[in-house]
Amino acid sequence: MRVGVLMGGESSERSVSLRSGEAVCEAINQLGYEAISIDPCRLSDTLDALKSVEKVFIALHGNLGESGHIQGLLDWLEIPYTGSGLSSSSICLNKHRARQVLSEQGFHYAKWQAVHRSHNAEAIVAAAEHVGYPLVVKPTSQGCSIGVTKVSSPEDLSAAVRQAFDYDDNILLEGFISGKEYTCGILGDQALPVVQIRSETFFDWAAKFGTQTATYHCPSDLSPSEEQAIQAVSLAAFHALGCRGWGRLDIILGDDGRIYPIEMNTSPGMTPRSVFPMASREIGLDFAQTIESILALASFDPV
Repeated sequence: MRVGVLMGGESSERSVSLRSGEAVCEAINQLGYEAISIDPCRLSDTLDALKSVEKVFIALHGNLGESGHIQGLLDWLEIPYTGSGLSSSSICLNKHRARQVLSEQGFHYAKWQAVHRSHNAEAIVAAAEHVGYPLVVKPTSQGCSIGVTKVSSPEDLSAAVRQAFDYDDNILLEGFISGKEYTCGILGDQALPVVQIRSETFFDWAAKFGTQTATYHCPSDLSPSEEQAIQAVSLAAFHALGCRGWGRLDIILGDDGRIYPIEMNTSPGMTPRSVFPMASREIGLDFAQTIESILALASFDPV
């Protein structure tokens, strides 16, 4: 079987995607299949490469790979691919839309306000005051915590908003949730063991990939009942958003005992530091076996 691995692309998450794709290619070759790396920078070259493969592993992160665009193309070409389809991918990448879907179904969220680049400074300040400080400013459609800033006072708001607008015309202001951070992978219809995230600083891009102050722990520090509750919420969110194949929900277990969804990742990172393979090892799957399990769930939606 020839498997096309889509990796790289032109999003702000290109470097992470390339590392994910390289690891996936190596695993596919170890399984005895043939991995074809495809960096979709030119449509004509991408189409030519896709004509030669039987399945596609999407290792693209951010725009294109998680927006539904590449999923729609693969649906049209009738090539089975890993992860969620066009509609659910586009919803999950847009944090505002995903929050609307999940909050309507009873999932817990802190206060938030959506802000567009066209809004004037007074409107943005008013939105922040409605949410309350401390708050978090983030681009609506970015992953890896790119452009995300914790704001503790009104004096710091303007700089954080400008940074978020560097990556997206739409941003979110959301209340800061005091608690512990966790993430839960989904493989098929199974919630994987929960991974605890510990960071000495605010868990932003630098903590993940820069200074790498964040550490990841599986098994986590959760009690059995807390673990099961987070797994149940993660699987319920996965289904509510129409996801399939695999994914990963980032959450905060608040000091108030509530579970707050943060983001559903439809193409989780698969670098050596990634948490999804860490969790799958806890159920007896090594990296290559995890990739094989994800590939076995590949499908497409008839156009």
